[in-house]
Amino acid sequence: MGREAIDLVPYARDAATLMGANVRIARLNRRWTAAELGAHAGCSRHTIAAIEQGKPTVAFGHVLNVCAALGIPLFVPGRDELARLTRAQQEAVRLMPNRVMPKAAPSNDF
Repeated sequence: MGREAIDLVPYARDAATLMGANVRIARLNRRWTAAELGAHAGCSRHTIAAIEQGKPTVAFGHVLNVCAALGIPLFVPGRDELARLTRAQQEAVRLMPNRVMPKAAPSNDF
């Protein structure tokens, strides 16, 4: 039994295709085979091929590890800035309530 197909919206499909192209270009620029990149990122050459093809069934952790191994920036230009933004977001989440109560529906009883 294989993984369930994931139907991506066009924006997400384009992002997966772009990420795959970025991975392939960075890998080829380093003159690494898919197996060598997989060894650096802790996954198989088949996983690398799936990432490069923009397949949405690849585990998100593998995509992050591959980008880190290749030095592909994910959100911001540098690791220090990413760490700073991560801490700031974690602080913002910590200050938010643990749950949100739904708004009570207005009563029509008078």
